[in-house]
Amino acid sequence: MVIFGLIGFLFFGAIGYFAYTFTQCLCVFSRLDKLVNKKIVGVLSVFIYFYYVYINQDAVIKAFMKPINDLLAIS
Repeated sequence: MVIFGLIGFLFFGAIGYFAYTFTQCLCVFSRLDKLVNKKIVGVLSVFIYFYYVYINQDAVIKAFMKPINDLLAIS
């Protein structure tokens, strides 16, 4: 179970980093970086990502545990 926790945490961090860099790219592409620093927009997007994961944590845990429970049911 510890390895699944580490994989989940790594995935969580990777998606957070993707949200950070992708919104910075969108900020530069839309020329929003002329008004607001792109790093502020990146950090804001990471906070929004954390918020969505937090409010949907039951669904996230259920989706993460479904393959494990299915494997245990087969055995």
